[in-house]
Amino acid sequence: MTTALPISTPIAPSSSHNTPAARALSVPAVPTAIAGGAPAVRPTSLAATRAAAPSYGVQPPRERAAATAVSRSTPPARPATPLPRSTSERLHLGRDRIRSAAEAGQRIRSYEVALDLDLSEFHFARLFRAAFGLSPHVYYDEVRAERARALLRDGLAEGEVARRIGFRRPAELRALLSKRGGALPPAGEAEASDASAE
Repeated sequence: MTTALPISTPIAPSSSHNTPAARALSVPAVPTAIAGGAPAVRPTSLAATRAAAPSYGVQPPRERAAATAVSRSTPPARPATPLPRSTSERLHLGRDRIRSAAEAGQRIRSYEVALDLDLSEFHFARLFRAAFGLSPHVYYDEVRAERARALLRDGLAEGEVARRIGFRRPAELRALLSKRGGALPPAGEAEASDASAE
């Protein structure tokens, strides 16, 4: 039979208070009574519990989800220079940012550019399409395809071109070029056209 202790009854601190983990973390503990009346120590927070528990390199799902949500909700760093007041100048800055990212083989999302320009994603996309005739994503793909064609004309291998414009596999490059009207010639034809040009 277990008896509940009145709140005013002090409980002697247990020896688990003096564990190396508790001392190293300086975790304040709340003494509690467990079955049989033996005192036990319970850390005051979940974080303290996690810190005192042995870790095997695996992040618990809730903590992993919270960290992911924070990283996704953190906006990218704003440019150090102040933004121009006119929207058309902002759109030109956005177009330049998309172009430089595409030419460097970096992935960029339209919402990142919109955040940098202090515009909503949808307003930016609508204004971009009205100003340049293409959506930001299509413009990004066009610049990548243009860069890929230039690199292929320079004689680089298909795999190297794919890597330079930010693809993992040459198949992704072929899909982009076929979608944008510049399919790659088959390997034998490319070598034959190079040999006939000499």
